[in-house]
Amino acid sequence: MSISVIITALEMAGRLTRFTPRIRQPPRWRLYLAAQAVTDFNNSQSAVNLLVGRGYIVGALTRWTAGDRVYGDEKRSRFLYRLDPPPPEVWEVRVTEPVVQARLLGRFAEPDTLILTKFYTRQLLGRYGSFDWNRAMKECEAVWQDLFGSQPAFSGTSIHDYVSENCDDFPI
Repeated sequence: MSISVIITALEMAGRLTRFTPRIRQPPRWRLYLAAQAVTDFNNSQSAVNLLVGRGYIVGALTRWTAGDRVYGDEKRSRFLYRLDPPPPEVWEVRVTEPVVQARLLGRFAEPDTLILTKFYTRQLLGRYGSFDWNRAMKECEAVWQDLFGSQPAFSGTSIHDYVSENCDDFPI
């Protein structure tokens, strides 16, 4: 069964929620939120909404779905960054404005299709590589397995395998 068919079935069952931005043009890339990410996004009392601000989160999600330029490189993370395994193929969307930052973790189902599993404040995760970072990455993998079973996350060698256009990976 193709990943697109699985995504459609999960969306119809209410296990994935598609983020649709409020923009004039149709979305270019797809973004789905798993149950915990929906809670983090919709709950006005969630740490991410209270400390970072929902508007900044909406801005990041809209940037992705609208197909706006995204930045990522292997040495310095910017908007989109593949985290070091284990587990493999966990990505973060970095919300770096305002001062309290957010990390939105997820995996790619296929090129231009991102499944976000949970939102975190950067402070909660602590130093990269910490116990909390590793726990968050393992939770991301567990949610993926709960949703998709043995279907692996999409895998590529460079960011251009994941993002088909409007992506820069050169160092600034």
